[in-house]
Amino acid sequence: MAPTQAMRVAGDRPRRRKHVPGQLIVRLKPAAVRQIAAASLQAATSRALMAAMPDDVRGPIDFLHDNFGLQSMKPLFVVGDDEAPAQPQAMALAAVHRSIARSATAPPREALAGFQIVQLKDGKVDAGILKRLRASRAVDLVEPVPNRWLSAAADPMKIRQWGLRAIRWFDRPRPGAGRVHVAVLDSGVDAGHPDLADAIEDYRHDGNGARDFLGHGTHVSGTIAAVVNNSAGIAGLANCRLHCWKVFDDPKRAGDDENFNFDFYSKALAAALDSNIKVINLSIGGEDHSKTEATAFTALIDAGVVISTAMGNEFEDGNPKEYPAGYADTIGVGAVDESHRRASFSNTGKHIKLVAPGVNILSTVPRVKASFADHTSYDSWPGTSMATPHVTGAAALVYINKTKSRAAGLAVARRLIATATKLPAMRGRDFTPEYGAGLLDVAAALGRAKPAKKSGRKTAKKTSKAKPARKGRK
Repeated sequence: MAPTQAMRVAGDRPRRRKHVPGQLIVRLKPAAVRQIAAASLQAATSRALMAAMPDDVRGPIDFLHDNFGLQSMKPLFVVGDDEAPAQPQAMALAAVHRSIARSATAPPREALAGFQIVQLKDGKVDAGILKRLRASRAVDLVEPVPNRWLSAAADPMKIRQWGLRAIRWFDRPRPGAGRVHVAVLDSGVDAGHPDLADAIEDYRHDGNGARDFLGHGTHVSGTIAAVVNNSAGIAGLANCRLHCWKVFDDPKRAGDDENFNFDFYSKALAAALDSNIKVINLSIGGEDHSKTEATAFTALIDAGVVISTAMGNEFEDGNPKEYPAGYADTIGVGAVDESHRRASFSNTGKHIKLVAPGVNILSTVPRVKASFADHTSYDSWPGTSMATPHVTGAAALVYINKTKSRAAGLAVARRLIATATKLPAMRGRDFTPEYGAGLLDVAAALGRAKPAKKSGRKTAKKTSKAKPARKGRK
């Protein structure tokens, strides 16, 4: 889904990997994790730690170390300060023991305990490795790390913010969302951008630099929260507080594709659980279902977090079901163009919830040239990535006066879906796999205006024949 520096679309792009090479997620059963954590408190030496390692745990670790070059193990979904990482050549059993122990004590929920991300020197992870590890009585889950990529499409061009008009953002005064906190897990953000600096509460880029090399996260952030009426640039949907996490590694060379970092991603998801974050924007996707990721999403939704997700841009490349939009209770968002027709690239499916503007969306980009952008400061892009933050911003507005809870979060999602505008292309149906419940309607969701009857004028028949959004020029 995510473009390279040439902003290629599905038909012009090589097939992406479903999994991150050389990485595994291993979850140990609670009894084994508790035993190791208890030993960590009692053992005074590394030798004592190793002696306390159960055979059912040590066996799989030795197997990976001896046959595939175990480089590191890190606990997923941990909160708090990180311990110093072990050097790849010195991944001793004692270090593994400490990592497993921390996975038992640091995660914010019991459901997220015991998960480890494993890095192997040999990048090949096949079915035989998975089968061997699953045979251990101490192992609860083993799966390759799912790859995720950014959901921007191609052929940017500058236009005005037609998307805000399409979702009736201008129709009525909107409440102030300054108390609502929204997380953006993406490629980073230009935190000094004049349209974003006052909106950013926190920016975590962990082991990477602060610069948003791709520009994608900055574009998404602008649609959600660019400062309104500041005599600069554009207007974001909600004047909310942004918490930005960089979950893609910095490119090693100019023009490299994005490199998803599941470790950073898991930390961001865990941090949102017991925080004031009410909405998460995930303009990312990939074709592989992950039990680990799904477990984290269940915990987030139970905690009252609304998760807005991109449907993906591979309709012309087989229209696969993509994740995280495919997980239950997330808001899967498709893209429409200016004629309110499905964008040609926008994926479809039974899991779609609604659509939002996603073609020629003008928003913020870094002030230093980014690889996805044709311009600096502001640029117009298409993609389900660009549709998703419209829904995220609307969710922040609807969530303003509600205490964070599972019931409240689900009610916000239902409100956005129930008040969506039925489009002519839906032919009178309440739901279609192309449009979900219809086009996002901010005015109706806020209860400040009657829902739009149907989008489009008497020329709807002509509009319905409009050509889909054209592919990128590269």
